[in-house]
Amino acid sequence: MTYYYILLIAAILLLISTVTSKIAAKLGFSSLLLTLGIGVFLGNGGQYDFDYNYPAATLRLSELALAFIIFTGGFNTQWKYFKSIVGQGVTLATLGVLLTAGTTAALVYFLLGWSFWQALLLGAIISSTDAAAVFSILESTGLKLKHRIGEVLELESGTNDPMAYFLTLGIATLMGASDKTVWSLLPQFFINMIIGLASGYLVGKVMHWLVVKVKLKRGQNPVILISTVLALYAVNQILGGSSFLAVYVAGIVMGNNPWENRDYNRNFFDGFSWMMETSLFLMLGLQVYLFQIPEVLWEGLIIALFLILIARPVGTLISYVFFKKQSWQKQLFVSWVGLRGATPIVFALIPVVHQLPGAERLFNISFIVVVASVLLQGNTVALMARWLGVEQVEEAS
Repeated sequence: MTYYYILLIAAILLLISTVTSKIAAKLGFSSLLLTLGIGVFLGNGGQYDFDYNYPAATLRLSELALAFIIFTGGFNTQWKYFKSIVGQGVTLATLGVLLTAGTTAALVYFLLGWSFWQALLLGAIISSTDAAAVFSILESTGLKLKHRIGEVLELESGTNDPMAYFLTLGIATLMGASDKTVWSLLPQFFINMIIGLASGYLVGKVMHWLVVKVKLKRGQNPVILISTVLALYAVNQILGGSSFLAVYVAGIVMGNNPWENRDYNRNFFDGFSWMMETSLFLMLGLQVYLFQIPEVLWEGLIIALFLILIARPVGTLISYVFFKKQSWQKQLFVSWVGLRGATPIVFALIPVVHQLPGAERLFNISFIVVVASVLLQGNTVALMARWLGVEQVEEAS
């Protein structure tokens, strides 16, 4: 196809996704899943579909889209409401991800007979909750939750991608290098997180000073923020830092310090983030070869149940051991809203790009896990909140 046909198709897909997402929300379906389905339906798998098979380009573009989504989550975070639960969110985002990955890997290794490295890689790929999915579900349901649960879920989903991304990339690298061990990842992890945290905080402070001191036109402010995300992403990729952690921290710094037109930029980035989110799900849907899914369907569904009913609860409950006076209802609800969205599919592209053995199988199973998670967990969030009594009910005046 020529350049102009590609532009036309992209515009039509975005338009269809936007309109149908509104209809899906009214009918109680996940707009994210519908967008993913549009990509799958129009992409690979049918006689008249066009062939979209660009895993490397899709991975890079998806990482950028995730960076903007995560930055927006940090930018919209009201830190004064998050201070009291920062320990819970960070523990779930680090220890919780590690435990979820390990438990999933153990179940897949012992019960399904996978090789050790492939089981470990799959566990890492599907270990983190997805910021876009969690933000979208909480917003669309309009739930008001007790005990700062909403803040815990938002903080966890905004900060656990760096851990899962590091694990996935690290394990994929180890599978291609026989001279390294799992323990060699430990110093790299601390370096990765320190660079990401420091660069995000420093750049956030510098950019805040810039927008305060330099009186830009209102329409120029978003350019500064977009440049910030792009620069942080590139610098951390060059220095070996965590790009996702860096943009999240920078977003928090810039969103929680006063400056002119801050609220205008929040509105801009809400729309921009939604466009990134829609484009992300469409690209990933196009990359899926639908005719390959039946080959791993039952295996994928079993792994999805492992994750939802065993691995995620194990990671959540053990993480909450360090925090007193947390009700079992809260822990169970936090465990249930561990939605998998675009992130695992993006991370599953890493072994495809690295051309590792069984990479296509990992990618297709990750797709099944995401669909199962959104269908089962995403559509029952409000029901679980009422059943567990964690919904904040407003009293009639």
